[in-house]
Amino acid sequence: MALRINTLLLVIFTGLWILAADCAFAQSLKPTLEKAWNDYLQASRSGNESELEKTMSSFSLCSLKNKLASAQRSLTPEIIKGFAKYSPDISKMEFAGVLEKGDNASLVYVRDSGKKDASGNPMATFSAIKFVKESGWKVDATMNCDKPMYQNDGRKTGFYLSDLRQECAMDGNVKPPPALVSKPYSSALLDVFSYGYQAQVTVNGVPQEPVTASWSGVVIGGLRKNENNITIKMTKVDTDKQSVPKIRIRQLLKNRTTREVLKFEPRKNIEGVHTFTVSVI
Repeated sequence: MALRINTLLLVIFTGLWILAADCAFAQSLKPTLEKAWNDYLQASRSGNESELEKTMSSFSLCSLKNKLASAQRSLTPEIIKGFAKYSPDISKMEFAGVLEKGDNASLVYVRDSGKKDASGNPMATFSAIKFVKESGWKVDATMNCDKPMYQNDGRKTGFYLSDLRQECAMDGNVKPPPALVSKPYSSALLDVFSYGYQAQVTVNGVPQEPVTASWSGVVIGGLRKNENNITIKMTKVDTDKQSVPKIRIRQLLKNRTTREVLKFEPRKNIEGVHTFTVSVI
């Protein structure tokens, strides 16, 4: 009996020691990540693309360039300077912790949102800054999230890996940068409503960001003159709520209006790969 108790205590102690070591390691990243964040802000304020490359992840930078090119634009000093202008101001926030997984890490800060929920309870705004480890830690994405300031037991609400949105999700890996695209013949918009299914749209061989829910944005790579090959792969995800998916692609015209070139709204045989050819003039 005594042996069992001693063994149990050893297991508990070892588990607590490992947990404490992991937490200590994550917290030790704080000054390193904060320096990487400040370097990123300084690079942004300079408006210099070569400086930005040193502080922003390759995946995020190439994805940004592709979005701009697909909208007939390019990365300018004004756009670069805007990153610092609209980034979270952590100097006015309370440090809430470090999340760490493999070659991913996030700084988390919190502040009083100044808002209340429907019951009159105060809300807190959490800001997460995701980093990836390339040649040193680089900024990959940021996000804000409003949550109740206090839990039912009166304790302050925390922020966890599960609270991270898709753009800041941490799987421990570093995404390779996408191939750069050229400015297209015509820009286009992709609208996806796909609750209960993941929609993976590919336009002329260029995969778009997979969507599970609702999303609208520019088509990476745009549209070619004449024929365009489009595939839509629909995969059911584990959810109780599923609805008829609605996907459409709209060509952006010179007069700033749009023309619908594809509408996909299946009511049966939803799963699988669906192939289309659309013509653009």
